[in-house]
Amino acid sequence: MSMNLLEADVVFEPSSEMRREVMAGTIEAHSLPQTVQAVRVSLQDVYVKRHGELSRAEVQVVTIVTDGISEDPIQLCSETFEGVKKWSHLTLGEGGITIYRTNAHRIPEYLDYRILITELDGDIRAIGTMLDEVRQDEQFKTARTALLAAAAVAAPPAALITATSDLVLNLVARLLKANKDDQLLLVRGSFDNAFDGLGTQFGPITKGNERAAITYQSAAV
Repeated sequence: MSMNLLEADVVFEPSSEMRREVMAGTIEAHSLPQTVQAVRVSLQDVYVKRHGELSRAEVQVVTIVTDGISEDPIQLCSETFEGVKKWSHLTLGEGGITIYRTNAHRIPEYLDYRILITELDGDIRAIGTMLDEVRQDEQFKTARTALLAAAAVAAPPAALITATSDLVLNLVARLLKANKDDQLLLVRGSFDNAFDGLGTQFGPITKGNERAAITYQSAAV
């Protein structure tokens, strides 16, 4: 796997620590009840604090969520916002933006996600086809095929799911010609059903840095 083109500003992988505590007997694991049929992850708020323009900027939100078992095991979402002022919230609509929803007949064991907020330097009209270009890339197709092949036998290992998210993020970064100056915020994270119920136990999660902050939530639906 090639080196990541973008470095995460925030990493939130609670199951790593929770796994150790469960093994030590200090806390109990929190897996989803078998009655739960679907999980939805929504991006509820994006707060842009700073950007590189004097007044208003064009801001891109790109999300990647990989579960490894759904018909679409790599779920991509992209939204573009024009005329964004500093210290302002993006208009996401009531309930926010759905960035992942289970579309398999079973709940995945593991979710890996990337949420990227970036300032656009290029032609905003050219961004609309970006996700189509990502999906048509041969590396994307190969990674998707590998996930589906693994899922046909058993739940794909977390390492394969994480590596797939990294690969797709690199494809996005190349198409955006993104660099560290354009990046407002990149959050990398994962949820594990065996320990944190795919993140449903946390409620709204807020992560950020000096440039931007986001709030997102995983919920059983």
